[in-house]
Amino acid sequence: MALNPDVKIEVAETGTGKGISDLIDNKVKLAMISRPLSDEEKESGIWVVPVAKDGVAPIVNQKNPYLRNILQHGLSPDKMQKVFTGDKSMLWGELLDTTGKDKVIVYSRADESGAQDLFAGFLFRKASDMKGIKVTGDDEMIRSVRENPLAIGFCNFSFAFNMSSGERKDGIQIVPFDLDFDKTIDRKEIPFKNLETAHRGIWLGIYPENLCRELTIGSLGKPTDPAVIEFIKYILSDGQDMVKGMGLCELNDVYVRYSLDALKQ
Repeated sequence: MALNPDVKIEVAETGTGKGISDLIDNKVKLAMISRPLSDEEKESGIWVVPVAKDGVAPIVNQKNPYLRNILQHGLSPDKMQKVFTGDKSMLWGELLDTTGKDKVIVYSRADESGAQDLFAGFLFRKASDMKGIKVTGDDEMIRSVRENPLAIGFCNFSFAFNMSSGERKDGIQIVPFDLDFDKTIDRKEIPFKNLETAHRGIWLGIYPENLCRELTIGSLGKPTDPAVIEFIKYILSDGQDMVKGMGLCELNDVYVRYSLDALKQ
């Protein structure tokens, strides 16, 4: 807006689902979308262009009494599936194959969350299958996990790390995935220490690809409004510095060219 005084931009903080419904209802010109579109949404004529990337990570409390075990052995995807989508609550001992008798306190999302869609998909489940205490947004998720040493939840990378320092936020720990089911966390499975290594892990394929996602800007049909087109171009150029500053993973040159070409076609 500083560069274009005649343009006014209003931003509403909602979940992806609300943004998409507002787009379809012509209440907004653009929506920030953090998950793949459904077939129905595609049929409605929504056009999207990638502007950033992010990942989703399971988190526990830094003071979890079983933290050493969690970091040494990790949790396999099937254990994650049981704790987040199972029909009964679990004990930490069941989750870690120990004698621990403390109940696992599970948190999931109450809002229409792209992070929950992605995490559920990684567990071969739907977002509606996710169990646990429902919270709204990443900030409330992190606050809830911080307040309970026995809690487990999940959040976006961009919220798990401090934006100014790039270091992991105090009070939480990213849970490593035991992807090869050997109950030992090897070098590739070690959780990220800071945002820089997390972003590197996304681009190098170290972190599971199906826990990483494109963040897109969507419109109802390809944009024709000159102000909208210039705004998207700004996000893909100078705006990429702001993307990084907000803790998101900026696009590489190939991605930027792809997005700009999609805008022209």
